[in-house]
Amino acid sequence: MAIKSGRLGNVKMGVDAATAADLISINNWTLSLETEKVEVTCFLDTNRVYLPGMRDISGTLGGFYNAAELKLVGATDDDVPSHLELIPDTTATTESYSGLAYLSCEIEVPVSGAPTIKGTFSAAGPWTLPTGA
Repeated sequence: MAIKSGRLGNVKMGVDAATAADLISINNWTLSLETEKVEVTCFLDTNRVYLPGMRDISGTLGGFYNAAELKLVGATDDDVPSHLELIPDTTATTESYSGLAYLSCEIEVPVSGAPTIKGTFSAAGPWTLPTGA
């Protein structure tokens, strides 16, 4: 895949994959696929030794606060996780990261700029990664 501008990215959210719809006013997202490391260092090792543990999927969403789009705010109080789909490039429909997640958000309203919204999410079940990942 050729590297493209992030302007073609998108975020969808819903109760499940079938109801996931575009989150408007979002202009950035991050996805962390960090794998924990389990220490297995033994006597006489010359350095610490690790084995890979489980992947920890989490990330952030960000954009402008929009009173017409409060799904992210509402999801912070849900007892059930939301379905998130993170799309790096909407012209490459097979390249997306999706799964259930619990969300939190923060709203910032500066006197000298547009109000913004920032969200964080943590996986609440298995996630689907692009083929080949």
